[in-house]
Amino acid sequence: MDILTPKGQATVEQEQLALTMFRKRFKHVEFIETPKNEPADIDGFVVANDVISCGVEVKCRNMTASELKNQFGNRWLITADKLERGMKVCRSLCVPFRGFLYLVPDKMLLIVPIWDPAKGWNPNIDHEYTETQATVNGGTARRLNAYVDVSGATVIAEL
Repeated sequence: MDILTPKGQATVEQEQLALTMFRKRFKHVEFIETPKNEPADIDGFVVANDVISCGVEVKCRNMTASELKNQFGNRWLITADKLERGMKVCRSLCVPFRGFLYLVPDKMLLIVPIWDPAKGWNPNIDHEYTETQATVNGGTARRLNAYVDVSGATVIAEL
């Protein structure tokens, strides 16, 4: 598994920084993680009062908010398959699915809705077949990717 490599372990550390920010900001909820050494369909759940509030996919990108805006039009690239699998988990539990995008250089966490049981898919997600880096360890893959507009995301930033 890619997560077990040095580059994969670096992303685990970055993810922990993002989750620490989330936990500091939202002290009244818990974030329960899925095992990192297994290929879970999502990264965890937000729980409030012992009830699952939403499922979450966490991704870390080594880019600034300025780069995300100017080079990528505030669109977060993630594989469409990852979103589809996360939505299925959340649909089975009747809870929303959220994306956490952590921008490493800025120490900024963006939280964006992906899917909701009452509303369906976020309408600000486009799909395109593109060639992108296959995994954190490199390589290339041509696949259906999702481009999530994060311009309206909830922002948590370290000061």
